[in-house]
Amino acid sequence: MHAFFEQRSRHFQAVSPTALSFPPHLHPQLELYLVLSGESMITVRDRTGHLQEGSLALIFPNQIHSYTALSPDTQALLVICDLSYAGRYADTLLLHVPQEPFLVPDALHPNVGFALRELVAEAQSREDSPVFAPLIQLILARTLPTLVLQRCRSTDHQELTYQIASCIGEHFREPLTLTGLSQALGVSKYHLSHIFSEKIGQNFPSYLSQVRLSCACGLLTETGRSVTEIAEEAGFESQRTFFRVFREQFGVTPLQYRRRAQKP
Repeated sequence: MHAFFEQRSRHFQAVSPTALSFPPHLHPQLELYLVLSGESMITVRDRTGHLQEGSLALIFPNQIHSYTALSPDTQALLVICDLSYAGRYADTLLLHVPQEPFLVPDALHPNVGFALRELVAEAQSREDSPVFAPLIQLILARTLPTLVLQRCRSTDHQELTYQIASCIGEHFREPLTLTGLSQALGVSKYHLSHIFSEKIGQNFPSYLSQVRLSCACGLLTETGRSVTEIAEEAGFESQRTFFRVFREQFGVTPLQYRRRAQKP
């Protein structure tokens, strides 16, 4: 499956699309798709499902996927969010994939549909909300135990963009360079740099920083760890680098971000 890397600028999106069809793509966010009416054909990696009313697709980060609405009145709930909203489930989402990414209505806890509807309703009036993370984590708490998970392998797909995203997702906490990544993937760093530029839409350092920042935001929101510990856990080479990159991305310091996120 040929796919393109979707560069998303929004940290959180919750909508109710009609007749959604979208070509194969991947991104480092979690994606949830619940069919409300009609029928959709969804492909995730090498699995294709015909989802009818009440069925859910869980699309883990960096998984190639596509949508095809099978009727013009197909209605769904769609949530796409950074892993910072996933809390303690972020590592599970990064390092594993479900053998079967689709859940039929009988397999869904009632909380899942409720939480998705609340997310869409809340997102209509607010760009960000303190209820987003708890509701995402409620959905994951009710769905992940029902899935059979397997460890990600960068060789699962021959698509180089998938291999790039998968390798970085697994090793972003380690010292990682373009040269090291190219050696791990068995391609020249010049070809890899071209892929980042042409298919991912940003250079290697920028993409790596985004993955690390997503991890750091989750730790700031969900834990009481010190900024120094979080910077190290997220893979930044120093606290100074962490502060600089964080301010460039969010316009506030990590501690200011934590206070805002935890403000009732």
